[in-house]
Amino acid sequence: MSGMFGEVRQVSTHKSVEWYTPSWIFEALDITFDLDPASPHDMESAVPALKKYTVFDDGLNSPWSGRVWLNPPYGPETPKWMERMVNHGNGIALVFSRTDARWCQIAMQFADAMLFVRGRIEFVPGRENQHKKSRCGAGTVLFAFGNECVLALKKMESFGVFIPRAVND
Repeated sequence: MSGMFGEVRQVSTHKSVEWYTPSWIFEALDITFDLDPASPHDMESAVPALKKYTVFDDGLNSPWSGRVWLNPPYGPETPKWMERMVNHGNGIALVFSRTDARWCQIAMQFADAMLFVRGRIEFVPGRENQHKKSRCGAGTVLFAFGNECVLALKKMESFGVFIPRAVND
């Protein structure tokens, strides 16, 4: 992939990307989403979304509408998912805090707000990861796009550092 998010290097890895968002995040956000384009195919997630795409629906390339919740598959495809979210402009994305990565820097430029979560989130393991620890190996940032999503994200400011984007008049 190339474009404003730069080239994506294909990296061979045997690590699973099947880790899901814990319910306390949605309880804190207190908002319903229209779409979760990266929903688990083998279990019900805690995401309060009206429509959910699994890997079989190809959520990256399927139509997006309304307010989107995005916890994308981590790995070489993350820049593509984040580019889609930035272009869509309405939703909340939860990703590793990779502030040195081009895709993360672009998301920081275009997001209406962000929350850098304190500590490490314990994610819900997918079926193939049931025997593994669920604490992620990096910090987490949530990016909000759109006013309603900013207001929802602001409800979580006690969980980390909330940064609204400055608007120049």
